[in-house]
Order: sequence, then C-alpha cells, then structure tokens
Amino acid sequence: MTESVIRSNQLVKRTLDELPQPKGWPLLGNFRQLKSSKIHQILEKWSLEYDDIFRINLAGKVFVVISDPVMVKDLLRRRPKSINRSKNLEQVFKELGIHGVLSANGESWKRQRKLIMPSFSKKSLISFFPLLEQTTKRLHRRLLQQTQQDHNIAIHDDLRRFTVDITTSLVFGHDTRLLESDGDGLQKHLEVIFPQLNSRTKMPFPYWQYFKLKQDRELDKALVEVKNYAFEIVAQTREELQKKPHLVEAPENILQAMVLASDDDNDRLTNEELFANILTLLLAGEDTTSNLIAWMLYFLSQRPDVQHQINEEVDKVKSLHNGHITVQALDELTYLEAAARETLRLKSTAPMISGETADQLTLTDGTELPAGTGLFLLTRLGGLDETRFINAQQFIPERWLEQAVATEACPHKATTHFPFGGGARHCPGESLAFMEVKMVIAMLCQHFDISPPELEVVVEEEFAITMRPKNLMVCLSPKRNNDAAP
Repeated sequence: MTESVIRSNQLVKRTLDELPQPKGWPLLGNFRQLKSSKIHQILEKWSLEYDDIFRINLAGKVFVVISDPVMVKDLLRRRPKSINRSKNLEQVFKELGIHGVLSANGESWKRQRKLIMPSFSKKSLISFFPLLEQTTKRLHRRLLQQTQQDHNIAIHDDLRRFTVDITTSLVFGHDTRLLESDGDGLQKHLEVIFPQLNSRTKMPFPYWQYFKLKQDRELDKALVEVKNYAFEIVAQTREELQKKPHLVEAPENILQAMVLASDDDNDRLTNEELFANILTLLLAGEDTTSNLIAWMLYFLSQRPDVQHQINEEVDKVKSLHNGHITVQALDELTYLEAAARETLRLKSTAPMISGETADQLTLTDGTELPAGTGLFLLTRLGGLDETRFINAQQFIPERWLEQAVATEACPHKATTHFPFGGGARHCPGESLAFMEVKMVIAMLCQHFDISPPELEVVVEEEFAITMRPKNLMVCLSPKRNNDAAP
C-alpha cells in the first residue's frame, strides 16, 4: 500500500475491535499459538493471511501487528514520544536489575542514550580501527587452527567470541580475548540471558515470581556472574580515572563516561542503571553483529560467485591502500556492503520491534488505538514483498549497488524494511556493525573457500530479541598461501 493511498483514507476511522484477528483459545486468546522462538515467522505468516494490520490477544492483552512499511516507518519515527517500550518488557528488565537504555522510556532514556552516542561517532570509530584489525587477525588464526582438525565449523560460536572481544574493548577499554581461549566465560552467560529475556517479555503471567524452572535458575546464575564481571571492570575504571585526571574531561570509552556520570550529582546514574547499560551494550554488541555475519556466511556458502566478486573487490581496494585494508578502504568495499544489506533484507537481525502507545493514537490509515495498546512492528516483511523487489526470495547483492538503486523502477527500497529500527531510537551501532562485517567477511573470502557442510543440515531462524541462525555450519577450506596475515 503506498503512502498516498493511506493518506487518502485517513478520514475512514475504525476501532481496535474492527481489526481482523486470528482465531484463538478461550481466555488465552492466541498465546498458545505463538512460540517465542518463532514468533516473528508466525506473525509474518498471519500478516500475509489477514492484513498488513491486524490484532492478536495474548491472554487478555491486545496487540496490534503492523507490517505495512509506511505505517511502520511512521511509528518508528514517533518513538520515544508517542511509542514506548512495552510495560511488560520494562517490568521484566527492572525486575532483573537491567533496566537501562534498551528498556527505558522518556527522560530516563534520553539521559542514558546521551552517554552512549559519542562513542559511536565517526571519530571514535576511526580511532578504534587498529583494535578491530587486531581482533580480526585473532579470528583468522583461530579458524586456521580449527580447520586443521575439521573443515566443518559451527562458526557462530567463533563470531560471538569475536563480537564480545570487540564490544568489551569499545565499551570498557577491556579486552576479554575470548578468541584466544577455549573457555566460554562471559560469552556463555550472555547466551543464557538473551533467550530468557525474550521468553519472559512474552509471558502473560510472571510464574517465576512463585516458582522457578531450570532455565530461571540458570538466568539468575548468569546475571550474578555478569554483574560480578561488570563491577570488577567498573572498579578498575574508577581506579584508572583517579590515576589519569585528564580522562575526566575526555573519557576514552563508554564505561568511563558512564562512571563519571554516575559520580556527577547533575547527571547521576544509579548503580542499577550503570550495570543495566553495561549488560545492554554487551548483549547488543555480541548478538546483533554476530548474527548478521553468520547469516551472511550462510548465503555466501551457497554462492561461490559472490565470494569471488567480494575477493576481487578486496584485492582491488587493497592495491589502492598499499596492500592493506585501512579504515578508509572499508568505505570503498561497496559490493561487500551490498551483500551485507541483501543479507539484512532477507535475514534481518531485528525482524520485529515491540512497543505500546503512550497516548491515544491514530494510525495513518485511520485506525484509532487507545493508550497502552501493545504493538508488534514487523520490520522485515516489506523487504520480502515481490511487488517491491523482483525475485524477492533470492539473494542478489547487485540490487543494492548505486546504479541498480538509481534505475530501479520501484522507488521504495530504502523504506521497505528497517533492520536497524528508525527514528530517535535508531540503533547507534549501525556504522560499527558494518565495519565489523566488512573486516570479517573480507578476511574470510581472502583466506578461505566457504561452502555448505559435508552433511546437510537445516538452518532455522530463531528469535531471541534478535533473530539468529540455528544449526548453522559452514565448511572452511584454507586457500593456498593462507599463511599471510589478513
């Protein structure tokens, strides 16, 4: 549906009760039909069946599901003033002591985000490049060692180690060096936390307040371990700030800025907010980027021609930069970026965003939503629409190259899907994510042939606040002369 059609219908009002709804169960409504790890796929299927705006009932709580890109874009732009994080999500995060910028609303969100944004500026990311380069070399060495034993690798684990090393260095100035260790450590605890957070935010009844299952006990234990780690780093940071007074005026990482703010009466962060934002940044940095790279490898393993084009582009760009990939050279890897954007279209790490209306709100098609109405915004479905993308189910990086975008008949490509959200709550780590993706994929295409595993496995989508591949394996075969550094 185009924006002009929607606006022409603005005067045709309808209420929540007039929206179509899948048939559900008495009392529980549609709750039993929604498996938390597959919720995005179920809602996308229903959207194609019922309408691009419909409602569901989760044990008495009404949610409106919206997939039309024009409406989704409009609602994303209204955050955080008119659209809040859901009360259920906020309550779960508060209960676990991790209520930070991810779950905060209003002035609390503004204050906390202000501390984070400077570290994602272009200047900060340029200064961070040497560490990104060094960590990519560690990943290369780790994968080379693994291929000496077996070419079939469950690579998502290695990618999570890579992104945790990157995130802890950027956020804390502290290198966990997980790529050089066989132990799980911090990564293991993060892998427990994210799926359980996703599950709890979809539960209509907080059963864990009365009895705890195995997964609830594992979550409690993981949170304790991460909190101990976080405050050990905080103590080290406070000691460093005392030894180096110049950092008070010019903090070098996000944690230094947050610690300074927590000690400032004018902009005080509580200990709970400090820990919550440490965990938020760890989870966001570890999960989203590793998922994107993993999904990209899933497609590349099936497309040696795309690998070849990426490799040729990397060779060409390196020849213009004295044989190296520099921070400036990353911007010139346009085909590689196109492959990443095509991956995000097909396998968005954020295929849906939840929230709720802060006040009564009228959608662009005239639907009136009362205050407190739950929302599920399907951010991927528009990118899979055959009316907007020719051969929409196929992996075609060329569609994102400048010439193709300029001559494409359909003008809606840039606003059909929203892998990094939108509006004021747009993901601040987008530029860093693309830097990491380009470094890792360039290294892999230069040094390995990537193919499907010898034993075929079915790779599934699994939703846990972000969307990750399940059962992903790739076969990495080192290329000749692979002893050279990436």
